[in-house]
Amino acid sequence: MFLCRKSIAVLCLLIASGSGAVAQGTSAPGPGLSSTEFNTIEEAISALGTDTYKTIRSSYTETAGATFTFTAPSETLTLRYLKDKTGVALRDDTGALISRFNGGTRSESEALLAAFLRERYATDPDALKLTVANTPEDPVAGNPASLMARMADATFTSGTDVGPSPLTGGSRARGTASYNHLGISLQTGRYSGPGFSANVTSLPLSFAMPLDDPRWAIKINAPLGFSTINGQDYVSGSVGVGLRMPVTDNWTLTPELRVGALRDSSRGLTTRLGNASITSNYRLDLRNGYGLVFGNGLTYSKTLGSGNRGYDLANTINKNGVEFSGPFQRSLYGLPTSWQLSLVHTKVAGSPTYIDEWTDVSLSLGTIGSKNGVTWDSVRIGLTYTHANRGVRGLNINFGYEF
Repeated sequence: MFLCRKSIAVLCLLIASGSGAVAQGTSAPGPGLSSTEFNTIEEAISALGTDTYKTIRSSYTETAGATFTFTAPSETLTLRYLKDKTGVALRDDTGALISRFNGGTRSESEALLAAFLRERYATDPDALKLTVANTPEDPVAGNPASLMARMADATFTSGTDVGPSPLTGGSRARGTASYNHLGISLQTGRYSGPGFSANVTSLPLSFAMPLDDPRWAIKINAPLGFSTINGQDYVSGSVGVGLRMPVTDNWTLTPELRVGALRDSSRGLTTRLGNASITSNYRLDLRNGYGLVFGNGLTYSKTLGSGNRGYDLANTINKNGVEFSGPFQRSLYGLPTSWQLSLVHTKVAGSPTYIDEWTDVSLSLGTIGSKNGVTWDSVRIGLTYTHANRGVRGLNINFGYEF
């Protein structure tokens, strides 16, 4: 008997074994009988038909009687074709009939079966895990344009002032005065790679409310995102609330809680994520207006309320970055300007993700917000280049105004 390893990262289509998922013909396994593996449910469904059946059972024809086994991570189904009939019967692992699909030809019947299976697995947690682990196109996790990645980005830039976002709502507050700070940003860009194309736009709002000691502050960050991944549109957003706490005059820690959601109209599914994180900002003021900032962040991200319908993911996102800044020899509207160059590395662990590591290199130019805690008007524009594993690259334009 042909065995096929079953794991969360591998789907096998069609010779059943006690521990695997394979394809089984109506006769005993032999030289003309084998199995075919796929990385996702969608790949397996798309492959249903004569060409695949012949790779599994070489004697198969469109008039032959045959039985195949379709095994997803959560269940095993049987597909049965009767001799000289065009229809296909779908049964569960107990042999109970689920449905019959009767088209004018076997190809038409298989098209009806495929549509049924797509709907059946659209919100199946194990099927969605396969997509996250084995394709770059999932909108919730598994790539730098996903909801999980962008929520971690928002937390990191809000808490460390390092990275793609040019403004973070007063994370550089100094002096003795306590004034609220508001930041408004626009980020838009594109990611591409093998089997992957994404256009993203984000509108982050950030707010910092310093306490009596302005080194302490309540920070709120709320980006609204729009993305198109491989032709499919998504809308997402998140809200994070953190408390900036001083450790020393140059070192702050910011614990944050964040919730976010993404709407996937193609699946009729709204996915919610909850994050708990801690970020660190350590600043060195160098001579002649130059500065160096070290940022570190650790985020735990988990899907919320999915149950038996929707994503079931749990990941940790570790981000480490450094930013070097200095004066720029030009003024804007009579205000002094500066440049900022940063590098941030991201590593994802936990539930398997297709892309689990990437690096962002960012450069921004803009005016310098006041350091006395009174005047905070500042405008910045920047570029971010993303280099991810599996050949994915990205470029974003960032614009922000803080007051």
